[in-house]
Amino acid sequence: MSTTWPTDTPSDSLLRTLASVPVSTPVLDLGCGPGHHAEALLRLGFPMHATDPRPEAVDATRAVVRDLVDDETAQSCVRQASLEALDAIDATFDWVIADRTEAYLDTKADLQALMAQARTLLAPGGWLYLTVPAAPEANTATDGEREGFDDVAILFTPSDLEAPALDSSYMESQSPARVDEHGEVRLHGLYRRVKESPLR
Repeated sequence: MSTTWPTDTPSDSLLRTLASVPVSTPVLDLGCGPGHHAEALLRLGFPMHATDPRPEAVDATRAVVRDLVDDETAQSCVRQASLEALDAIDATFDWVIADRTEAYLDTKADLQALMAQARTLLAPGGWLYLTVPAAPEANTATDGEREGFDDVAILFTPSDLEAPALDSSYMESQSPARVDEHGEVRLHGLYRRVKESPLR
């Protein structure tokens, strides 16, 4: 599990993705870190909830939320939750934002578990916005490729993010793509929750 927060700026890619989403849409910020996305979502007017397994991240995000709304809302809408405890959240959301997945990923196998848990939190037809640290591209030098990521971050390839490899109850909205943002190279995927196939 990564414990660093390499940027203090919300993702431009995320904000562009949400630009056409009605601000009445319930959003879950999964792996909220210090609350940069939570702050942006609240300022835009989204009903926002956030989770993170790290107590210091929850405290930081609650402080951000408290400054924008009130203490009671900060306590109720920002929760500490491990990957296994996410199913205890008694709510569904139209969007789950998993832009800083490192908080929940100790191994590559954890990505499939994260996708499965996110599905339980999505309303039917809901969307999952996902980014993970990108592995170096083939035939490129590896020096400095981890720049922006700490040594414990798990690095992924585009094939790791293809919907069939993750969970067949998602439809891939766009092919996983590399995004260079804030000094990091991440893989970005956008998925929609669909009805599971009875032939699984």
